[in-house]
Amino acid sequence: MPTAPPVTQTPRGLLAITISSVAWGLLPIYWDALRSVASNTVLAYRIITTMVTMLILLALLRRHRHFFAACARLWKNKTLFLLAVIAALLISANWLLYIILVSVGKTLEASASYFLMPVMNMLIAIIVLRERTNAFGWISIALAALGVSIFIVGSGGVPWLGLVMALTFCGYGLLKRVVPLDSLQSITFETAVVTPLALLWLIWQPGFGVAHQQPGIIALLMGAGIVTAIPLITFAYGVQHSQYLTVGFVQYINPTLQFLSAILFLHEAINHTMLIAFCVIWLSLAVYSFALVLRHRATVKAVDPALP
Repeated sequence: MPTAPPVTQTPRGLLAITISSVAWGLLPIYWDALRSVASNTVLAYRIITTMVTMLILLALLRRHRHFFAACARLWKNKTLFLLAVIAALLISANWLLYIILVSVGKTLEASASYFLMPVMNMLIAIIVLRERTNAFGWISIALAALGVSIFIVGSGGVPWLGLVMALTFCGYGLLKRVVPLDSLQSITFETAVVTPLALLWLIWQPGFGVAHQQPGIIALLMGAGIVTAIPLITFAYGVQHSQYLTVGFVQYINPTLQFLSAILFLHEAINHTMLIAFCVIWLSLAVYSFALVLRHRATVKAVDPALP
């Protein structure tokens, strides 16, 4: 199996990955401002405007021909094409569930789900990809399960929407391992695949889903593609110019800001039991991160035994 080329971390790379995590962490405030619009309609506009934004970006970067060539190659392999379509459906479902959670005042549930995603990815790697983990990996999984259990007690029910949202993104990430499209090509392809469905939904809605809406709301809907594309672009640049461990640590900014946004700006209530649940989940991530550090040090020492 080919190994990834070594990456030299740069200040711009760290800045880019930080921008993406901060942007994603503050997105609940954006979607909450669109609370008066149906979640399906918000998703439809997000899909369409993101596709248009990405096509314009590819044209400006003169990479549109590479995109169409990649799509043509993908079409020749029906299995990969089907997997790419499934990935598009999964990320669309993820976006919809996230918008629904924010619109119904459950941003804390979404935050908890994003905190759990690294550990859920590890569990999927063990079950699906037959990868191995160490004792710290199993401890982090156990702590994550405990945290979810405490969250269920504190919130009064199983956070089904949040868990399904996390699973859709984990499944999306799993499929991205095999679909041969780069980050810009993939998001353009994925939004293009579901754009016909989004258009049909808007045509079916009176006034394209924005009848009697204020100009500010319509402007926010039109800007959904930009706020979606910018963190994706900075993330794509950041992972190419940052060490993988750095990417993992910085990404914790996203759910932390979601957590703070839910409490400070969206005024969601959190009780002591839910707070304990978040603390346990954070502890799970700390153990998970420690396991990553140990694995990284072992890899580095295997390359150069002279290192301490």
